[in-house]
Amino acid sequence: MRSILFAVTFAWLGVASVAAAEPEIRLFNPAGLWAPSTFSQIGTARGGTTVYISGQTARNAKGDVVGHGDLTAQTRQVFENLKTALAAVDAGFPHVVKINTYVKNLQPNDRVMIAETIARYLPSGRRPAHTLVGVPALAVEELLVEIEAIAIVP
Repeated sequence: MRSILFAVTFAWLGVASVAAAEPEIRLFNPAGLWAPSTFSQIGTARGGTTVYISGQTARNAKGDVVGHGDLTAQTRQVFENLKTALAAVDAGFPHVVKINTYVKNLQPNDRVMIAETIARYLPSGRRPAHTLVGVPALAVEELLVEIEAIAIVP
């Protein structure tokens, strides 16, 4: 009987320690960004210190596409959306450690424009890890660029 009680107690303690170790996860759509029905714009983990921002596109808060056919205008809207998402978790561009950029039908000169836009938003000399990928299409035909970000907030 004593060994059964020990085994049950040990199993219960193991479950309790696993439950306590689970990270705090928060998923939400902040005011000022389009609220999609199929995903969250922001996810935070570990008490909110790691922030995962869904791929931002050139949609305004109402979900309308801004800058039809204009990659530069769409990239600026994307960075404004990233700024809004970061502000929702009391962060800014200095907190960004990684960005992934997806450009529809990427051309060599697009890289230069994207680099210039990044330089406008990110502090001088502070460049996060960055992946730039050309893709044949994005989720909606009018969209030309999508950028996701990971930030660390103290």
